[in-house]
Amino acid sequence: MIDNKMNRRGFFKVFATVAGAAIVAPAFLRGTAQAQEKRRGAAPAAGAAGGAMPMVDPKDTVAKAVKYVEDHSKAADAKGNHCSTCGFYAKKEVRAGKEVGTCTIFAGKLVAGPGWCASWNKKA
Repeated sequence: MIDNKMNRRGFFKVFATVAGAAIVAPAFLRGTAQAQEKRRGAAPAAGAAGGAMPMVDPKDTVAKAVKYVEDHSKAADAKGNHCSTCGFYAKKEVRAGKEVGTCTIFAGKLVAGPGWCASWNKKA
């Protein structure tokens, strides 16, 4: 005779397997979808129109919190430092004749190379 009752250890073993699959499956499926788009030559979805990343608005709450300015010469605390010499900055492109790049503080947005904020950190 087969016992169909599940013991405690069996329950947790099945639960862990199902939970693990629920965590891994979305990441796997997202990676598969991106690979298919790449093969088709489609551009990945972007948050801004035309695929261009938006610039940080100095009036944004995070920008205000770190005292971000687009021109380091207008910040008394900058002491000649600017975003393009910061460890959090990575050059991305040139817009309107000015260098812009990504910053780990402002995820998904670009900052001006000549800008500055209170989180400035010397490049290693």
